[in-house]
Amino acid sequence: MKNHAFAPARRSWMRTAGIMAAMAWGGLTLAPGASAQAWPTRPVRIVIASSAGSTGDLLARMLAPRLESIWKQPVIVEAKPGASGIVGTEYVINAQDGHTLLLGTQTALMSKYTQKNLRFDPLTDLLPIAKVINYQMVIATNAPTAKRAGTLAELVALSKSTQNGLFFAGNGPTSIFNLSMAIMNQGLGLRMAAVDFPSVSAMNLALLRDDAQVMVNTPSSVKGQIENGTVVPLAAVSTERYTNLPQVPTLKEATGYSGYVPLLWAGFFAPKGTPASVVQKIDQDLRAVLDDKFRKQIESTFTGTTVSSSPPAFAKEIQAETAVWRDIFKAMDFKPE
Repeated sequence: MKNHAFAPARRSWMRTAGIMAAMAWGGLTLAPGASAQAWPTRPVRIVIASSAGSTGDLLARMLAPRLESIWKQPVIVEAKPGASGIVGTEYVINAQDGHTLLLGTQTALMSKYTQKNLRFDPLTDLLPIAKVINYQMVIATNAPTAKRAGTLAELVALSKSTQNGLFFAGNGPTSIFNLSMAIMNQGLGLRMAAVDFPSVSAMNLALLRDDAQVMVNTPSSVKGQIENGTVVPLAAVSTERYTNLPQVPTLKEATGYSGYVPLLWAGFFAPKGTPASVVQKIDQDLRAVLDDKFRKQIESTFTGTTVSSSPPAFAKEIQAETAVWRDIFKAMDFKPE
């Protein structure tokens, strides 16, 4: 959204060093009458680009009432799944009401490199506000498969000895789960075929039914199943063991894997053109609601680590990470879908 009439105000604003760092991401603009004190003037929508009941949806619903108490306006969570996050992301980018935010993952950003004929550029059409959490991820199997292959190394061997290999439960070829597995599998060598499902809950059900034998997911998504033994985590997608799953080895410990270790996170974004003062207010208000007690509640619920962030810091982190993914896709000769 262009606003030539306020170019002088924009130039004045750019002189502030901290805001210049955020500008490097794609540029915040000042809008007529915009101020942090005046915002919000209507209900705020938090859009997640995944299905209702997903981890992102639940996180947004935990945050919403606390933000309502500060903003004095209703905060509505809307799930808009589809096309590996593109539907929800594009919806936010096209929003013109100044009160629509995205709580998204890097899946939305990687669409720049994974999708053909994209109608937007997530790296310039979205403004990073703040990262909220780094999630844990595990490579997991089901109980019947674990009886035949109780470790990740044994699962790799089983996949190679099985005539048609194993089935991987995915969430779309360009989802973070599928892409993470594709990257890790360069070093692991699993013989598998991806079967994609419309939601994370459908992925989980496929694993439980043995329609698939392996998946990448967050432990919180299958916490009950891990506890009752119907889902068996074989490796932590991490360089260190998780304190809540101390018995689960890291990828390196499990197989000697030494490649790139993907990280799944969630953070807030606003459409390009959102006033700088509003972006800063949202960031400040997020930090206000994320007190120590609430952080511990989120970390316990979602098996992850909450993050102290800011628009410039989040933008810098995203730039570094997307550069890594871009180079990995190039090395893989990955063809956009």
